[in-house]
Amino acid sequence: MLSNQISDLKILIVDDHFLIRQFVRNTLQDAKIGNVQTAADGNESIDLIQKAFDMQQPYDVVFLDWNMPTLSGLEVLNFFRAKPEYASTAFVMLTAESEQQNIMKAIKAGATSYIIKPVAPTDLSKKLTEIHEWVKRKRQSQVLSA
Repeated sequence: MLSNQISDLKILIVDDHFLIRQFVRNTLQDAKIGNVQTAADGNESIDLIQKAFDMQQPYDVVFLDWNMPTLSGLEVLNFFRAKPEYASTAFVMLTAESEQQNIMKAIKAGATSYIIKPVAPTDLSKKLTEIHEWVKRKRQSQVLSA
């Protein structure tokens, strides 16, 4: 399904800090996005992402914190980028990791975007517009090549 409206996006926020999950969820809800779920760690995120895909209701965007217990955001990113069926899912690093080498590592691993915490709601909304455009382009090219 092609979502043409930002409000149609299905989003997962993965962060081990409750307040960050709440902040991002509230910012997204202010942007009229209602389909937002959260996960507290990498393992939970993998379960949720795979279940959503199996039910043919995949996430459009997954926000990933880098430093989490069990599995890091980078490990989750690598796990899904190794699977072609997740090629049109936007994986966005939302993290305090601001070193250039880490940003490059995430981009090389297939991160769609990289947002450094703390982030202002206006900046997050602006990034979301770019991410939504990326998702639309990916999904359209998948439809054309199918």
